[in-house]
Amino acid sequence: MFSGISEIINSLWENVSLANSITIWQASMPIDFVVVGSWCVLFLFLTGISVWVLSDRRFSRLIEAISRNLLIVSSVIWICGVVLYLVGFYRPGLNWLSVVPRAIISSFKMFVVSNDLARVIKDLQEDVVYMSIFSLLHFAAAFITFLLIFKMVGYKIKSSLDIVFHKWFYAKGKNLHLFWGVNAASIILAEDIRRNYADDTIIFVDVDQESEDNSQRKTTINHIVNTITIKNSEIARLEAIGALVDHCYNGPGALKGDKELDVFNLLHIRNIGEIVRKSNHSYFYLLSGDEPQNIAGALNLQHDITLREICSHNPIIYVHARRDATNEVLDHYSQYDGGLQRLEIKIVDSAYLAIATLKQNDAALPIHCIEVDKVSGCVDTQFTSLIVGFGDTGQEAFKFLYEYSAFVGSNHKKSPFKCYAIDERMNKIAGFIREKMPAISDDELVLIQSAVDSEAFWTQIKSIIGELNYVVIALNNDAMGLSLAVNIFKYALKSRLANNARLKILVRCYDNANEKRMSEVVNNLNNSIGNGTLEIQLFGMERELYCCNTILSDITLTEAKEFNRVYEGSTLTADEQWEKNFGKGRINHLMINKGMLRYHAIYDINRCIAQNISNSLHIRTKMLLMGFDGEKSLERLANYEKYVKTRKSGSCAYDCEDENAKRVLLNAAMVEHERWVASHKLMGYTYAPETDCVRKHHKYLCDWDALDEEIQSYDCNVVDTTIKLEYAKKKLIK
Repeated sequence: MFSGISEIINSLWENVSLANSITIWQASMPIDFVVVGSWCVLFLFLTGISVWVLSDRRFSRLIEAISRNLLIVSSVIWICGVVLYLVGFYRPGLNWLSVVPRAIISSFKMFVVSNDLARVIKDLQEDVVYMSIFSLLHFAAAFITFLLIFKMVGYKIKSSLDIVFHKWFYAKGKNLHLFWGVNAASIILAEDIRRNYADDTIIFVDVDQESEDNSQRKTTINHIVNTITIKNSEIARLEAIGALVDHCYNGPGALKGDKELDVFNLLHIRNIGEIVRKSNHSYFYLLSGDEPQNIAGALNLQHDITLREICSHNPIIYVHARRDATNEVLDHYSQYDGGLQRLEIKIVDSAYLAIATLKQNDAALPIHCIEVDKVSGCVDTQFTSLIVGFGDTGQEAFKFLYEYSAFVGSNHKKSPFKCYAIDERMNKIAGFIREKMPAISDDELVLIQSAVDSEAFWTQIKSIIGELNYVVIALNNDAMGLSLAVNIFKYALKSRLANNARLKILVRCYDNANEKRMSEVVNNLNNSIGNGTLEIQLFGMERELYCCNTILSDITLTEAKEFNRVYEGSTLTADEQWEKNFGKGRINHLMINKGMLRYHAIYDINRCIAQNISNSLHIRTKMLLMGFDGEKSLERLANYEKYVKTRKSGSCAYDCEDENAKRVLLNAAMVEHERWVASHKLMGYTYAPETDCVRKHHKYLCDWDALDEEIQSYDCNVVDTTIKLEYAKKKLIK
């Protein structure tokens, strides 16, 4: 049959030179060419079956068991091989020295898919039992070798095929989330993306960090063996969310050359570049702990000539970096590019996000730690806090406490505030902190240089433990942070016996692997006293920071847009009103009408954006100050919602018969003014008779009573908007 098929093929190709050469080659072969081809097809089929078996989850437990016990399984097979060859090599008259070493070596050969069958005596070569055992052992050894190779490079092959398949059949019209590098933050975010956006495409590019310094390296066997650097546990999590995985011997941050780059071609991941082109929207994430590489990678992607062609869907780059002055320039200016087609860069600062979660956490708000006059909403006691570790997280924590504890006393003045900040490197950062916030006095922020294990530190703790309301521990070390929190908890428990004031101890959890242990310790301590006056809380867990609500959809920004719309009394959508107030067109307006430089115009817009975010996040604090808490608050809130509608524009007077309501609403407006003043002091503003955004002077950084009625009405407008939003929210829930 095979010869007949061969003749038909030859007759069809008889006039083709290639066919003639094949015919000559075929005739010189001892086996028919078609037979060889049939065996090749059979081999490919068996290989495909093997790959399917190894990747099928029904066989995963067996494969994982063998992989975990590879040394034991290999040793057993090798010993059996030695015994097998001892039997096969033995002949009468031979001593053990002439048989045992050869048997040991031959047994090793099984693992390189080789055998010494020719040396086995002929009688055993014809023995069915012996040859069956011989074949099974050699197959087992070959399988172990194949499993080892597949484990190293098979995942890469499968992943590459998945990406090609996705490029041709599934990429068009989908949203793409492309992660550069595999790390805990990226995987946590990808898992949350999959939960919220089930149909989106998720791709991870595994970057070989060792080869980043030389992208033109010659490919070696070491590269092939180490082609995937992802841990087995990470692979399992990526497979669970259906993420595609590719590998490159370089990262976007290591590319050198002119501004105009073709990143995907240079990194030899053209298939991913094609998927980006076909996608509806693209989001890139550089979330590793290497900030310089993240920033460099973002800038290279921003100037990618291929991505410029698809800027119609405006890819966004999320970069893990600090929100310092340098990086904020990249963040702000990429939003207002002045007509240049550059990708938007958004800074993902874990310290900033950790404190943002506190602002959204009702139980962590400073108002729960002080006594509020429930009739007037005034606070006459001092709010005292302690921050241990004044790095990025510690400084963000101070900003949170300073702004969100800006209450008003019965004298219409800001209630006293004091914060002790302790850091062993304080001598290196104190000058910069004072320069950044010159309006904040030394009495409000006390900077102390001390290590947490020193005698001076505990002397300081003993002197202030009785007055503390709030403690934040941010040491960038989970073990040390938890230990310090527990020790302060115990010391407060024995030192504040006659003090019923609340004390919250907030400790940041930096590593996701430590969260369970830390939570167990914290829960046990809190439950052991159960009175709520003293408690420890964890914050900054990675699962809270790296999620869609904080990074992708940014729920705080969404709520700020709605606050802005209601404040403006606009009939536009929240996004439309936001674009009108803070869009790119606003830049030219400020430059032309107010004579601002582009730098100051962009800064002023972002200042206003920050105020809308703060107003939205401050709603809960204002509600608690005004006493809108509990089951019966809806009816009272409904009355207040009517009052705010009757207030005249440009006036801080409320037209209502309820004198207590007038007092509460005005006190809330005073609190809003103090919050606004606090936020501007944190931005570096100081008081001056005339406002100057260049020198950061502002004439309204003064007491409430020094403001004219029109300016006071702006704070009243914020309170009115707060009540309207909260009333609408509670009605919707009911």
